Amino acid sequence: MYCAPFNCEPENSRTPNSCWNTAHCVDETSDFNSATAFAQVADYKGDPHTAQYVSKFEPSNAKHTNEQLELELVKQPDGKGFGAVVTGTRAIQYGTVTAVMRSGSTAGGVVSSFIIRNDKVGDEIDFEFVGADKATVQSNYYWHNELDYTKMVKSQLLTDTTHEYHAYQIQWTPEQIVWAVDGKTFRTVRRVDTWDPKNKVFKFPDSEAYVSFSIWDGGAGAKGTADWAGGKVNWTAAPFKFGIKNVSTNCYFKGNETTYVPPADAKK
Repeated sequence: MYCAPFNCEPENSRTPNSCWNTAHCVDETSDFNSATAFAQVADYKGDPHTAQYVSKFEPSNAKHTNEQLELELVKQPDGKGFGAVVTGTRAIQYGTVTAVMRSGSTAGGVVSSFIIRNDKVGDEIDFEFVGADKATVQSNYYWHNELDYTKMVKSQLLTDTTHEYHAYQIQWTPEQIVWAVDGKTFRTVRRVDTWDPKNKVFKFPDSEAYVSFSIWDGGAGAKGTADWAGGKVNWTAAPFKFGIKNVSTNCYFKGNETTYVPPADAKK
C-alpha cells in the first residue's frame, strides 16, 4: 500500500521506481453495493479496476455495510477517537464529484469530511461537517498548505445532515470552484479573485489530487480546532458513523486513462 501514488514518497523509497504509476481520472460512479467500489488497505495491489476507493489505516474503521460505505470514529484507551480515511484510487485534476452521504458528526467534536486534496502540494477543496452544527455543511479551499480558515463558508440550512442523505457536489474547473448541495449552489470561488499581487500568483487549487472521505476526533485537537469542532467528544452519544451511498466522478479532461483531452472551451 505504501507504493500507492497517494502514499508513496519516491525520495524515501528503496528505489525511485518503487511507487506505482498514478491512475488518472475516468468518468465513473462508485456504488458501494458493488464489489469493486471499496477495498481494505491490505487487499489493494495497485489496480484501480479492482477498487475505486481504499482505506488508508490499519486497523481499519471503514467497511461496506448497510448498503453503504461506513466510516466510524472509535474511542481509544486514552480517551481520544481513532477514525477512518478512505481515498480514491484515481487522481483528478478538475472535474465534478458528487457524493450522496450522511454525516457521522452526531455530537460535538466529531468531524466528517469530503475532500479533494493533493497531500504533497497542499492544495485542497473540501466539505466538512462538525457536530456543533448539524443543519449546515462547511466549505473551504487551501493553496499550498496556506491554512486560511477565514475563507470558510457555510451552506444554506439543510435538514439534519446526520439523519438525512444529501447530494454534495464540488465542481472544479481551471476558472472556478462551485459547491452545491442537492443541486443548489451556495458558493462559487473564481480563480481570478484569488490573485495575490504581492507574490504574483493565483492562490487557487490546481494540482492533480485525490478524492477522500474521513471521520476524525476534532475535539482532541488544539484549542482552536476543538472549539470549531464543538468541544470534547461525548462518547455516550456513540456510535459515530459516516455513511456514503455513492460517489459520481465526471472528469474535466476527457480521453483515456493516460491521455487527457481538454474541453474545446478550456483556457490555455
